[in-house]
Amino acid sequence: MLDVSDGLVRDAGRLARAGVVVLDLSSELLAPHRDAVLPVADLLGVEAWRLVLEGGEDHGLLATFPPEAVLPEQFTPVGVVRAGTAPAVLVDGERYGGAGGWDHFG
Repeated sequence: MLDVSDGLVRDAGRLARAGVVVLDLSSELLAPHRDAVLPVADLLGVEAWRLVLEGGEDHGLLATFPPEAVLPEQFTPVGVVRAGTAPAVLVDGERYGGAGGWDHFG
């Protein structure tokens, strides 16, 4: 588990590398988050999906659970974790092509 203050894709990548797994994020499961940021995205002139996938400073938590686990009440699923030979973050089965979030050392 870690906070996603640097962006969902970037921090998901950190989890993927730590566990040598593939995290496949689902646009269907993330749709409510996209809808929530639409007004801000419109004001900023930024695509809402970019805010959801790359935005930070919200200090939400990203965690992995076994498939049979009952999620804590405040958690919502945003994708699945699969075994892999190389760590990766996918969105709907495809590699995400954006920056992925904030890089403190970049």
